[in-house]
Amino acid sequence: MTPLVVRPEPQNQALCQALAEAGHRPLACPLLSFDEGAELALLPEQLATLGQGDYVIAVSVPAVTFADNALKRLGLAWPACGYVAVGEATGRALAAVGVAHAAVPEDPRSEGIISLPGLQRLEGHRVLILRGDGGRHLIAPTLAGRGARVDYCEVYRRHYRPDPGGSLVKNWQSAGVDSIIVTSGGLLRHVFQLASPHAKDWLLSRLLIVPSIRVADSARELGFTRVINAEAASSQALIAALDERKRNDRQ
Repeated sequence: MTPLVVRPEPQNQALCQALAEAGHRPLACPLLSFDEGAELALLPEQLATLGQGDYVIAVSVPAVTFADNALKRLGLAWPACGYVAVGEATGRALAAVGVAHAAVPEDPRSEGIISLPGLQRLEGHRVLILRGDGGRHLIAPTLAGRGARVDYCEVYRRHYRPDPGGSLVKNWQSAGVDSIIVTSGGLLRHVFQLASPHAKDWLLSRLLIVPSIRVADSARELGFTRVINAEAASSQALIAALDERKRNDRQ
């Protein structure tokens, strides 16, 4: 198959390489990059207030990367408190910067985070959520209702690749793209917005591989008719979902 891979680097290159090794012909087109967030300078002060019984929640790998880089520039360490990683990749990113034993919910959505046993009773404790610009807002009010003081820190910003000339979708069509791998709701919406009205039918008829039920539901609401939930954003899970469909198509 010829899957379009739009996730940011360096994950884009790694996924394309794995897809090629699995016999596919991936087309790499990263549509998202990251930059320092507006509140990154406030991070050291916010982390300094945390101690035993408090929590840091990292919502993504970029959240960990930008926060850790900021701390290293100042010669600071992550505080001794509890940690929650949204997804296994974020948990691995925390471990790589020296934060061991972060809690990783099986369900990587907000619903999975607020179900963690350690976050049920938080009276008198603080929670700092490391995130990008925007995002869902279920976590903070729920934890605040359990007695926590919850703060956000926007440590990174997203930058979606523009296409004022409309050439990207035309290139995808010319390359024979038959499937699209989308790893977030934001990327899904951006891919949809890039397509002109004349290209919408073509786009919506592509096989779409997504990492979660939430993104799958959003895709169907936009009009995608062939959606597969890989149930994770790892290269292994995404390729397994694509290969399963490829095998079914051959039968």
